[in-house]
Amino acid sequence: MSPFQPKGSRALRIIIAEQAAKAAYGDVLTYTELAHAIGTEDDGTGHAQVRQAVSAARPLLLSDHGRALVAVRGKGYRVALPGELAGIAQDHRRRADRQISKALAVIDQADMSAATDDERQRFQAVGVVIRNLHSRITSAEQRLADLEDAGFGQKPRHKGIPGKVERET
Repeated sequence: MSPFQPKGSRALRIIIAEQAAKAAYGDVLTYTELAHAIGTEDDGTGHAQVRQAVSAARPLLLSDHGRALVAVRGKGYRVALPGELAGIAQDHRRRADRQISKALAVIDQADMSAATDDERQRFQAVGVVIRNLHSRITSAEQRLADLEDAGFGQKPRHKGIPGKVERET
């Protein structure tokens, strides 16, 4: 069963998004509840189908309801608190940073000696774009860090909960 497989006339991702939209912030939607909602078994296979449907529902839930789901190991998914959304966005940004670093490594280390002129020209154009993107991201991160320093003083010496800003007292 795919996440787009309808249950009756409704796609599984829509069912999941509606369940999460109705829940209160912080509520945990268990695998059992979600499996029942999408009409699958509450077993390993059913949990895999729930994960697929949740993955497909996430963009819809965010765009239509401004909410996000956070995995709760072994239980299901929790409707993220509004204060956690910045941390969720930061997690996505960190993953994107790693991907940009991998792209830069390919650009910087690839052996293009056997490439045709057209391939080399395309490779160089892609390299310019990726380097510019990396430069812009680095500049934006520095400006953000400067703003955080100005607004909140020195950065905290300990790691807080992602998405939560701790003010020094």
